[in-house]
Amino acid sequence: MQLSLILLLLQLWGSVEVTLSQNACPKVPHIPHAHVVDETKKAEYQEGNVIHFACETGYISGITIKYVCTNEEWHELRKGSCNLKPCELPDDTPNGFYQIIHGEELVFGTQIKYFCNEGYQMVSKHDTRTCFLDNWTNHLPICDPLSCELPPADGGFIVKGIPENDDSILPDRFLEFSCDGPWKYLNGSSRLICLKDGQWDNAFPTCEALSGCGRPTPLEDGDIEGTVGHRNRHGDRVKYICPNYYKMQGDPHKTCTNGEWIGQMRCLKPCTVNSQDMTTHHIDFRHVQQNKLYSKPDDTIEFRCTSGRHDGAVDMRQKCNDGVILLPTCH
Repeated sequence: MQLSLILLLLQLWGSVEVTLSQNACPKVPHIPHAHVVDETKKAEYQEGNVIHFACETGYISGITIKYVCTNEEWHELRKGSCNLKPCELPDDTPNGFYQIIHGEELVFGTQIKYFCNEGYQMVSKHDTRTCFLDNWTNHLPICDPLSCELPPADGGFIVKGIPENDDSILPDRFLEFSCDGPWKYLNGSSRLICLKDGQWDNAFPTCEALSGCGRPTPLEDGDIEGTVGHRNRHGDRVKYICPNYYKMQGDPHKTCTNGEWIGQMRCLKPCTVNSQDMTTHHIDFRHVQQNKLYSKPDDTIEFRCTSGRHDGAVDMRQKCNDGVILLPTCH
């Protein structure tokens, strides 16, 4: 009797388990970027069970997504979807701007990069920011004005125009350079301008030692006044002279300039008019006081016919031109 009762109870219990399993719902619905919260998660879901979904990190739904197990199927109680969480607008950096480099909208995971306007440079270590849960990563990048480097302190020159306290040299500022001694010369530009790209328009100049000169070069048909040695300092001057009846053309001085004698001059030659040539051309001096065989450069001489008439080919009034004078002819 007891054995029969036990067998009957076991049979009824098995029927209950079969009925429960038959009323269970299948695998939970797939909601992109969402998962079932722990409070409603079960190993097996039965009739009437309700599950809640939570969005993954970086996603939001706006409402709690709910499903209920009914007639062995899942039915929506509150429909929703998980979308990327929007970000607050990133801060603008003065003198710069940003662009999206990863993503299309300002949402979780989007990465932006900052750029500086023309005339400015990025001084921050990081120029990108990424939208995270509640803020943007990294500090706001900083754009400072482009500046030109300071000239070297040991350059051996004097510089005018450097800002006080060695502040940055901004575009359009200029510096003026000179050498710090009388026996030096500036090799390069004496004025440099800082360009908008933070570069100087020329390289820094240098101060070089001035070289002396050897003995001055000789002058054709001329000589040097006084005594001049074979060693002359930068800045020394010599004077050239021309012989009698010659004429100096140009400044008679040359100056020793960094190893080179600078100056241009010439000794213009006088002109010679002999009696035989005048007899051949049938001419003579027009004025008795001009009766001279030597004429200085640029002197003017007038002639007259001794016989016949002037042929008109060469004017009767001629000028001595560096040793050359033309003679008119009479027939």
